[in-house]
Amino acid sequence: MDPALLEKFFNNRCTAEEHRQVLEWLNTDEGRRYLLNAVQRDLEKGDAQRELAQTSRSEALFQRILTTAQQQEIPLRRRRRWQGYALLKAAAVITGALALSFAAWKMYLQNRLVTYKTAYGEVRTLTLPDQSVVTLNGNSTLQYRRYWNAAKDREIWVQGEAFFDVKPAARKRFLVHTSHHINVEVLGTTFNVLDREGRTQVVLNSGKVRLSSNSRAIPAPIIMRPGELVEVKANTLSYHKKHINAAAYASWKNHKLEFSNTELVQVAQVLRETYGITVIIKDSTLLHQQLSGTVPSENANMLLDGLSQLFDLKITRQNATVNIEKNHQ
Repeated sequence: MDPALLEKFFNNRCTAEEHRQVLEWLNTDEGRRYLLNAVQRDLEKGDAQRELAQTSRSEALFQRILTTAQQQEIPLRRRRRWQGYALLKAAAVITGALALSFAAWKMYLQNRLVTYKTAYGEVRTLTLPDQSVVTLNGNSTLQYRRYWNAAKDREIWVQGEAFFDVKPAARKRFLVHTSHHINVEVLGTTFNVLDREGRTQVVLNSGKVRLSSNSRAIPAPIIMRPGELVEVKANTLSYHKKHINAAAYASWKNHKLEFSNTELVQVAQVLRETYGITVIIKDSTLLHQQLSGTVPSENANMLLDGLSQLFDLKITRQNATVNIEKNHQ
C-alpha cells in the first residue's frame, strides 16, 4: 500500500475509489497487522512526553475507520450484493479490532494518571509530588503521572482553569498541556491557565514561561514576561498578547472575582463555564455594559448577590438558569 495514499485516507482526502482501495487493503492480513501495530506501538512506546499525543493519534485512527465505514455504506448498495457485504464485513472486522486495542490503551493510560476534578463553583488546592501547588477553579480537570519521580519531565494536563505556583527543580522541566494543544513550559514561576470552550489563555504573574504549540497559531515559541496575557482561540491563525493586571485574573483562587471594564457578556461566560449557570439577558443593551469592581465568588448565589448589589442589576435564579435585567426600582 502506498504510504502517501494511507496518509490521504487518514486525513480524509481520498476519492471514493481510493477509499474503497484502502479499505479493501485494510481487510487483508497485511492491512490488519498494520492497524493493530499502529495502536500497539502507541501502547508500548511509553515515552512520557508523548503519551497524550499518542492517545489522540490512536483515537483519530479509530474514528477515521468508523467514519469511512459509514461513508462506504451508501455507495456499496449500488454494487453487487456479495461485494457490498464483503466490504462492510471488512469495516466491521477492522473497527472491532481497533476498538479492543484502543480500549486497552485508554485503560492503560487511566491506570497511570492521577486525576482531580472539581464540581461547578468548587475551588480546590492541591500539592503535587514536587511540592508545587495548584489551585483548580470550578468545572476543571487536572491530571499528572502516577509515577512522577520516574518521569523525565514534570507534566500536567489541564482542562478548565488552574493557577500554578511551581517549585523549581534541577534538571526537570515543568510542562502544562491544555486540551487545545498549547504547551506551557515553566521556568520557575506563578501563572494562570484557562482552557475552556475553544480558547486557551495564559496569564503570567511572576517568573517566565515559554509557550509552544503544534498549531499554526503559534508558529514559534513565545517567551512571556510578568503581567502579560496570551490568548489563542480555536481555528485561528494567530494569538493575542497584551499587558494586564495579572492579579485580577487569578482573583478567583481567593474566592473573589475582580472586574475591570468587563462586559456583562463576559461575566455571563464565567457563570456558565465555572458555575454551570445558563444566563439569559433579554435586553441586548446590557450585553456590552462594562463593569468594574470586586464581588465574592465562594458560591454562585453569593456571586449573583454581589453582582446585583454592585452593578444595580435585577437578577433572578431558578435552578441553573439566571435572568439578568436592569433594576427599574
